[in-house]
Amino acid sequence: MYANMRQSHLPFHFIVFFIAVALLMNGCAGQRAPEGGPVDLTPPEIISMYPAPNTVNYHDNKIILEFSKYVERRSVEESVFISPSIGDVEFDWSGTEVEIIFHEALRANTTYVFTLGTDVVDVNNHNRLAKAFSLAFSTGEKIDNGTITGKVFDEKPEGVMIFSYRLNDIKSDTLNPITTKPDYITQTGKYGIFTLTNLAYGTYRLYAIRDEFKNLLYDPETDAAGTTNDVTLFQTDTLKAGVQFIIAKEDTTAPRISSVEAKDQHHVQVVFSEPLDGSTISSRSFVIADTNGKPTLPLAAWYPTNDLNTYFTLVTATQRDQEEYVLHVDSVKDLHGFTIHPAAKQKLFKGSPKKDTLRPRLFGVTVRDSGSSILPNDSILFTFSNAVTLPQSDSVITIQKQRDNTKIEALVSWPFANMMMVKPKKNFESNQSYTMKFRWNGLRDFSGNAAKDSTTRYKFSIADPDQFGSVEGSFAGFSGSTVVVQADNIADKKQKSLKTKTSQFGKFSFSLLPEGRYVLTAFEDRNNNFVHDAGKIFPFIQGEKFTTYRDTIRVRARWPIDGVIFK
Repeated sequence: MYANMRQSHLPFHFIVFFIAVALLMNGCAGQRAPEGGPVDLTPPEIISMYPAPNTVNYHDNKIILEFSKYVERRSVEESVFISPSIGDVEFDWSGTEVEIIFHEALRANTTYVFTLGTDVVDVNNHNRLAKAFSLAFSTGEKIDNGTITGKVFDEKPEGVMIFSYRLNDIKSDTLNPITTKPDYITQTGKYGIFTLTNLAYGTYRLYAIRDEFKNLLYDPETDAAGTTNDVTLFQTDTLKAGVQFIIAKEDTTAPRISSVEAKDQHHVQVVFSEPLDGSTISSRSFVIADTNGKPTLPLAAWYPTNDLNTYFTLVTATQRDQEEYVLHVDSVKDLHGFTIHPAAKQKLFKGSPKKDTLRPRLFGVTVRDSGSSILPNDSILFTFSNAVTLPQSDSVITIQKQRDNTKIEALVSWPFANMMMVKPKKNFESNQSYTMKFRWNGLRDFSGNAAKDSTTRYKFSIADPDQFGSVEGSFAGFSGSTVVVQADNIADKKQKSLKTKTSQFGKFSFSLLPEGRYVLTAFEDRNNNFVHDAGKIFPFIQGEKFTTYRDTIRVRARWPIDGVIFK
C-alpha cells in the first residue's frame, strides 16, 4: 500500500495524513476488551460530575457525568430520572462523558434529585452499575435532606423501581400510579437495597415496581409490585430506615372457562383461564344441562388433570352424538379469591360419538423404586389415567416389612376419583424397608374398562428422623392477625418453602427439616390464605407486614434448635 502511495501524485503531507487516519481507524474500530486474560467483572462507576453534590443556588441547565469505562449509551439514556420532573432532556456524548441538557426552566427554591438507575451497563461485558447513583442540587439556598432506605425481597431483587409520592398536597385516595408518575424515584441494586435521598419533609407513599415497560407507570398484571405503610419525615427525624417490600404480580381478573371439549362419550375436558383454589371445587361446582338450562347429563366423577388446577376432567353419563350441551360452573374461585366471572361461567359443547375403550393405567406413584425413601408418617399416593373404582379397595394393597414379612395394616382413601392414598394405621418404623403389592384385579374405570390382571411390587425404605433437624421458637408482633412463619432452605433451591402458623402465644415449630441453611420469615396473614399478599396499587391496600429473622439458621441432623425469638 505504501509503495503505491509513493508512486501517486499526492503531496507527501497528504500521504502522511491518510496513513495516520487509517491507523487511527484501525485502532479505534470497536470498543472491546483485550483478548485473553481474566474476564472484566468490574462494574462501571461515575468518576466525576457537574454540578458538585449538594450544590445550592444552581442556575445552569445541564448535568455532566464521566464514567470509568465505556458504557452503552442507550442504557444510560433509559436510566435517567430527575425529580421533580423537568420534561425531556438532550444527551451529548463524548467518549466516556455525557452532558445532559434540559431546556425547561427549573423551579425556584427547589431541591432536584438526579438519579441514574442500575440498568446502566458497560460496553465490553454488560457489567451493571453496582447501585443507583443520586446527585442533589438546589435552585435555592438550602438542600432538602430527608432520606428513606430499605430493601426489596425477591428472587431477582436487582433493578426494581421505587416510586415515591409526596402526599401532603394531594388526597391519598386519588393517587393512582397507573396514570400518575412518581415525584421521586430510585432503583434497587444487586441485593435489592435502595436509598431515596434529599426528600422534602412530609408524608410519602412508596411502591416497589418492576417497571417492565420503563414508562414510570404501573401496568397491572405486567409489573410485579408491592406496597408498604406510608412514611413520614420530620425536620427532627429526617431518616426512615428498614422499609421492606415483597413484590408480586397482581391478579385483577376473575377466572373464566377457556374451553370445553368432549374427548369421548364419557369424558369432558374443561380448561380455565387461571389456576383455581381447589378448596372451592366440588361435584356441585359442575352442572351439564341442555340448551334450555335443564340438567340433562349426570356427572359421575371429576378430577384435576394438572398440578396448576387449570385443567379438569368430568366423567359423565353417556353423551348423545353431536347433541348440544351447556356446562355451567358455579362458585369456584381463583387463588386470589375472585369468583368465576358471571359472563364466562358457562360454555357450549357437543357430545362425542367416540367410545371410551382405553384400559385404566397407572400414571405415577410416590414410591417409584427400591431407592425411594419416605418419612414414617408419610402417605403413598397412586395417580391413575382415569377415574377408577376398586371394590374393597383396601384389600388390593398389601404392605409387609421386609425383615420378617410382618403385615402392615393400611387405610385407603380417594382424594380424587383418579387418586388413591394409602396410609399405614400406625406410622412406618424408621430405618426399615418395606414391600408393597398392588393387585390390579377388579380395577375398572367408569366406562367398565378393566385393568389387566396383574400384581405390581414396590420396595421402599423409611428415612431415619435422626437424619433431620428441627427448629422451634416464638414470634412477637402483628397483633390482631394470624401470623405465618415460613422456612426457606437457601442451600437447596429445589426444596419447597415450609410454613406453619404460630400458636396464640406466638410459638412455632418445624420438625423433620432436611439439613441446610434456612431463612425464617414471619408475615401477617390478614385473609388467612397462607400466602403473603404484596398489597394492591390502586385502590391502595397495604401489603401484609413481614419481617425476617436476623440470621440464617444452620440445620444439622440430630441437632434440635430451640429458643429462636424474633419480632
